[in-house]
Amino acid sequence: MKGTLSYASARFAERMVTFFILPVLTKTITPLEYAVWTQSIIVAGVLMPVILLKFETTLVQFFPNWNNQNKKQNSTILFMLTLALLLFCIVAVITFVFNEQIAYIIFGDYQKSLYIPLIIVLLLSELLFEFFIALLRISNRIGKISIYILMKAIWRLGILILVLIGINGNFYYALGSFVIFQLFITLVLYIWEVNLFSLVKAGLKKGRPNWEKLLKFTLPLVPFIILMMIHNFIDRFLITHFLGLKSLAIYSAGFSIAVVITFFHSTISFMLYPELSRRWASKNKTKIKYLMEKVVTSYLALTIPFLVFVGIAGNDALLVLTTSDYLISNKTLFLLSLNMGMFGLFQFAHYIVILDRGTLNAPILMTFITGINILLNLLLIPKIGILGSALSGFFSTFALALVVYKMSQKNLKWNFPLIESVKILLRSLIMGVVIWQGMTWLVNDAISLAIIIIISGLLYVLLDFFANDDSSFLHITKLNIFLKLKYYNFYKFIKKKN
Repeated sequence: MKGTLSYASARFAERMVTFFILPVLTKTITPLEYAVWTQSIIVAGVLMPVILLKFETTLVQFFPNWNNQNKKQNSTILFMLTLALLLFCIVAVITFVFNEQIAYIIFGDYQKSLYIPLIIVLLLSELLFEFFIALLRISNRIGKISIYILMKAIWRLGILILVLIGINGNFYYALGSFVIFQLFITLVLYIWEVNLFSLVKAGLKKGRPNWEKLLKFTLPLVPFIILMMIHNFIDRFLITHFLGLKSLAIYSAGFSIAVVITFFHSTISFMLYPELSRRWASKNKTKIKYLMEKVVTSYLALTIPFLVFVGIAGNDALLVLTTSDYLISNKTLFLLSLNMGMFGLFQFAHYIVILDRGTLNAPILMTFITGINILLNLLLIPKIGILGSALSGFFSTFALALVVYKMSQKNLKWNFPLIESVKILLRSLIMGVVIWQGMTWLVNDAISLAIIIIISGLLYVLLDFFANDDSSFLHITKLNIFLKLKYYNFYKFIKKKN
């Protein structure tokens, strides 16, 4: 799939840059302010796909090869953007009118209403940026997507460092500077990369025949995505109201470790859905089945070793990156990471369900799963704190992934790679022994942690390389051939020198 390597590299770099936000914030602002930061990011992230009506997915479904020349397509895209901005204006007005009540829902504190305008600006910048990335995606400019995603991470980290450390500014000023700068840069990118004049010139009339078909596809996704967001993030709001912002700060810091797994499945998903759509259109189910099995195996080959690392050294890593104010139990951190891993498996299987059955049945499933999640959170959080939230997420996400996997089996008889998973787990456990010994022998600081990660990571890569079978990430992605060729050329070079 064209551009996969550049996109994956950019996502990895973006995740690494974003990861450094955790120590920057936790070591320069209070836990309460860190909780406000994470809630602001989450609220914008939750509302963004709802206001966009999941048009970023619809664009890929309807215009997989857009070139900005088709007036009917441009008209339809203009309709999407106009409708999204109209919905944003409605949400913004309601939010400003009831700012104190909404601040209480988000932060559990009426006095935090001063952050509401900043969240609105952040939301606008996020939805515009997401739509912009979708336009680049359907015009096959994956290289530029890679650049802009990395740039976004850099300016986020850079502004926070500049304001909080460089000029010793306060948190409110740092958050305000970030959201305003992001909105400005996003608007510049639209002018630079998207021919807005051609979209406006196309008008709304030419694309009107597409509206019904487009909305029929995308509207069932809206309640689904609302329920999905409630399922994924309701725990944060319940923790805020039951336990307070300080407990939310600890939970969010642990989530920052777990969320590394989203790099794996978001990168794969970005490239997988367009490829599945093309193959589904050609009705070649044999190739789709083969692709799904290889994709899931590759994902597990990346996810399982990370879960082993989190289970053994996750809490130590979190302590190095933050302070003692953010201590969290290993059980909670491992469950959060496992939830992220299972969500990726759900996402892959759900693509098959969407292609086979469409989106009409999605809200029914998510209503049931979200209900389970809310009920478990309400029962467990007051009794066992944030561990209860992690357990609730585990049970509901496992049920979601299992049901969707069974649904995907009805039309496409693809097999979960169980044998390959066991092989990956064995390699990961060998790596885990090295991590465990390293944590025992070395002191708990950043340098020691980096040494342990490098040594254990290299060991896992070697085990994966010599496995050379269907459970090997390097074998599936053909990177083993590349490495062998590099080794052979290096060997020839050394031999020639001697």
